[in-house]
Amino acid sequence: MLSDMLLQLEQNPDVRWILPLDEASIATCHRTLTCRDKLLPHIPDADLSMLQKKSAMARFALSLGISVPDWFHVQDPGDALRIADGMGYPVVLKGEQGNGGSQVVICDDAQALRDGLQKLKHHDTVLQRHVSGRNWACGGFFHRGVLTHIHGYEIVEQHPPGLGAATFIRHEQSPAMVQALEAIGSAMAWTGYMQADFIRDDHGTFWFLEINPRPWGSITAAQAAGTPIFSPLVDTLAGRVPQPWQTDDRDWAAHVFPKPLLQLAYKRKGLRMLRILLSPAFWRGAPRTSPKLMRYFFKVMYWYWTGPRDRTAAQLKPTALGPSPRV
Repeated sequence: MLSDMLLQLEQNPDVRWILPLDEASIATCHRTLTCRDKLLPHIPDADLSMLQKKSAMARFALSLGISVPDWFHVQDPGDALRIADGMGYPVVLKGEQGNGGSQVVICDDAQALRDGLQKLKHHDTVLQRHVSGRNWACGGFFHRGVLTHIHGYEIVEQHPPGLGAATFIRHEQSPAMVQALEAIGSAMAWTGYMQADFIRDDHGTFWFLEINPRPWGSITAAQAAGTPIFSPLVDTLAGRVPQPWQTDDRDWAAHVFPKPLLQLAYKRKGLRMLRILLSPAFWRGAPRTSPKLMRYFFKVMYWYWTGPRDRTAAQLKPTALGPSPRV
């Protein structure tokens, strides 16, 4: 269905840009479209292949001198158990193409590793050395390989804990982390949004985990903290060169808007939603500088609250989508 829509957009002279917003749609756009001039980001095939595998991302980062935890491809359960014994527990088992922590298992012992292998038995998997520390991330906007806008932060709370999307963050533009992101974007001559995930160990070393070639879940927190994170995209679409922007947002901390509420809305946990809405820290993470974004995210929460819960619900047909959207 998405491919059919993309072909319509490609052939529509009124459509100037096509902006895929997650990894799956980025890959689909590049597979479907024969002429990629409308795509942002436009990714060479070699880089696209790299961005679809965690181990390929790790090799790429390592080639740039970025610290990466040791990892091994899992061939069979016996091989994984032998490698884990050599590394020492805990170890991290992850699917090559998972996102949002959906294919990540932290294994504290051999039995947990066996259970993780069973859970991911239908996926290509990687076994990685576990790094004890806090999760960090750094995202931004690039124009032809130059980082113009930065959003660096420590992930204080996640859902699920230690693995999933950030729910509470503390901003800090750590130079080592920013330099790693700059090296990645420069090497790829990237134009568009990009984020990278890290773990910072007790010695202050940032260990690279993965690249996210898209807007990230807490991007509105950058807007709320005073960084006009959407402006460089507008400039690029208009054919202008984005001007670099620096914001001193150290020690600025907030709930990520609206991530803490979406699953609560889906589960219709009204009382817990109300408690978060009454928290001053939650409103710090809201994109207060953009009323349109505020309205949009309240609509998202409404859709989560009222949307269907049954996964067997009838799928939308292309004809039900109406005319192709103008982007």
